[in-house]
Amino acid sequence: MKLALTLTGICLLTAGISGLFWFFMPGFSNDFESPKIIMVKATLENRCKVIDETFVAEAPDQGRRAPFRDGIAIMRLPEGAKIQLAVSSAYPAFRYDGAPQPVAPNVTLVADCSVSPRLRSIFGSMKETFKQ
Repeated sequence: MKLALTLTGICLLTAGISGLFWFFMPGFSNDFESPKIIMVKATLENRCKVIDETFVAEAPDQGRRAPFRDGIAIMRLPEGAKIQLAVSSAYPAFRYDGAPQPVAPNVTLVADCSVSPRLRSIFGSMKETFKQ
């Protein structure tokens, strides 16, 4: 009799754990799916007094770069990645700090050498925070 109660308890416990696992498994497995890869068309808006070939589109977290051809750079990147404007390795004396932005099928990367994009972002954030 005691063995039958223990066996019944083990079966119920196993069924309960299995039910919980089945209930939560669809959401749990989605967390580990690899991100969708999208085709990103980056358009260069060059406001600097340098040639377009000075710049490349860069996805720093993926370690990828793409040159601009006729003002367009094409990259295949995962959703949620960041893309930014960078300087081509062919021009090591030139430095440009582009602000990262989320990838989308179409993005515009603006090269503005009058003010650093990072400073512009900081000033914009400060204006928004302290506006009256």
